Amino acid sequence: MTTNRTLFFAAALFANASLQAQHLSGHFDSTHVAGQWITLSIAHGTTYHPMDSVRIEATGDFSFPKNFNTSGYYQLALADDQFDLLLDAREPEVDLLFNGLPMQEHVQVFKSDENQRLWEYKFASRQAQAIEAAAAQQKLSLQPTDTAALAQLDSISERAERVKQGHLQRLLTQDPSSLFTKTVKADLALISVMRKTPNDVAKTFDFSDPELMRTSMYDKAVMVFLQNMNPVNETQFSVAADTLMALASKDPECKAYMMDHMIDLFATYGPESALQHVVDTYYVPANSKASIDPEVRAKVEKLMLVSVGRTGPDITLDDHGTMLQLAKLAANYKYTALFFYSSTCSHCHDQLPTLKRDYELFHDKGFNVLGIALDEDSTNFLTSIVENMIPWPCYSEFIGWGAKAVKAYQVKATPTFYLLDDKLRIVAKPNDAEDLRATLRTLLK
Repeated sequence: MTTNRTLFFAAALFANASLQAQHLSGHFDSTHVAGQWITLSIAHGTTYHPMDSVRIEATGDFSFPKNFNTSGYYQLALADDQFDLLLDAREPEVDLLFNGLPMQEHVQVFKSDENQRLWEYKFASRQAQAIEAAAAQQKLSLQPTDTAALAQLDSISERAERVKQGHLQRLLTQDPSSLFTKTVKADLALISVMRKTPNDVAKTFDFSDPELMRTSMYDKAVMVFLQNMNPVNETQFSVAADTLMALASKDPECKAYMMDHMIDLFATYGPESALQHVVDTYYVPANSKASIDPEVRAKVEKLMLVSVGRTGPDITLDDHGTMLQLAKLAANYKYTALFFYSSTCSHCHDQLPTLKRDYELFHDKGFNVLGIALDEDSTNFLTSIVENMIPWPCYSEFIGWGAKAVKAYQVKATPTFYLLDDKLRIVAKPNDAEDLRATLRTLLK
């Protein structure tokens, strides 16, 4: 049950031999799970990567033969049922009892102070959330004039939160050096620097700490760093990427994960220039040394197929049953904009006034637009064209995000723009219609 990614991370799992190894075992009361595989995965940010699997014995017992000495957050998975846990190499053993399913609701921690703290806090948080949700539901049935009842429900919610925080503080004092305490304090510190500056985040959070990298706090810290930038241009994201890579560079595992995470982040949310910068500056040199995780390599290679300067895929477009090749359509114009949208997407509709104006201004100069709708309903598709008086041709496979065009051009969100020349070369990937207009003004003077 191993994968290339498993092998890539396995070396890190057993690399730190100076720490005491930890044994993981447990028992299921239910005989229905006997013979099934239970998988242990390690966290890298908010994602989990499989490390090892064992079969549950007829008695309900399971035990991982390898001892673990890499501290961090992990996850046990039994089919679709998942259970979070901490493995800290400073603890010799973790022993768990599951007296039912789902695992997260039926666990007893027999051995491991770390996991006892973790699950005590999880249960306390759930209880507080349940009380607050019940109070919020009751408030919906009250009138604004029921001030006394509303105040009482607010008081109940506030008390539940105070009890939860008091419980947390008690757990933190049990072992100030524990990994549980470390990650909770990192989270509280991040909350304290939100809406301040990136430098405040850098001072607060250690991006080169591999233990923190194996928690969801790491991804959160990257996001807070970027959100605190208040950028005025795209170049700042490239500078931010350099800063984050430098902050993570003291630890090879953190540096590798930071590159992977930023590729994912910029590929999904943009800007394209920042993604290209990370690939050119960090991925390409590392790849030349053959040190890239195979899954990251495959992901980047797919993204690079639709990067600026490359020839875009020659997709087939369905025009009411007539199949048209993009290459032939683009050959008739100097530049063609691919507008990936959804007929029910309000953000896409916001682009239409500017895009229609661009079409009027530049169409006679050799510019065309092709709309590619990520629709599942032909009625919405046709209605949107009529109601918005869209002048350019529009196409849809009516299978939403499963469309071949969407996959070929690595579309992650709507709206998405590509600007192609008459040979399908990708000239630009504008952020929006205004960005497209600025590019066209330069190209079609």
